[in-house]
Amino acid sequence: MNIRRKFSVAAILFFILFVLLQCKKKTNHQLYSDATASGLSFYKGKDTIYSPGGGSPHGTFKPKFNATALAALGADGKLPQGGEFPKGSLVVKEVYSGGALTLYAVMKKDNSSRYASNAWVWAEYKPNGDTQYDISKNGAACTDCHSASPHRDLVRSFDLH
Repeated sequence: MNIRRKFSVAAILFFILFVLLQCKKKTNHQLYSDATASGLSFYKGKDTIYSPGGGSPHGTFKPKFNATALAALGADGKLPQGGEFPKGSLVVKEVYSGGALTLYAVMKKDNSSRYASNAWVWAEYKPNGDTQYDISKNGAACTDCHSASPHRDLVRSFDLH
């Protein structure tokens, strides 16, 4: 291969890598925006901080849901055992320490995403929008614990509170 051809191939590969990284960044940013949107509803309609249960690594938190996820909840405010959230459902834990918001732990139901594991996209963000746990990790650090409660579509909050 001559130098010109090698340079062209390298430039094309660099461009593809750049586009893929920008797509991931855009997806992370969009998920953070979704998680901090004003249209989310608190668990059982109450703006309450819950204590962690069952060894949760998240600490005290306020769970929130988008309208799609909320529509799947029963009259008791929980996903019925054996139920599943529909695609597009968003579950957000606002995590607090000393009364201050420290983290957003986010699950979005999207089995068509290349970042999904068990049909969910998993991420964590600091309040300023910095990514704490990237979607590209496909929930590797999340699914073991969340799989302990598969009868509520991997959302553990219902069984811990």
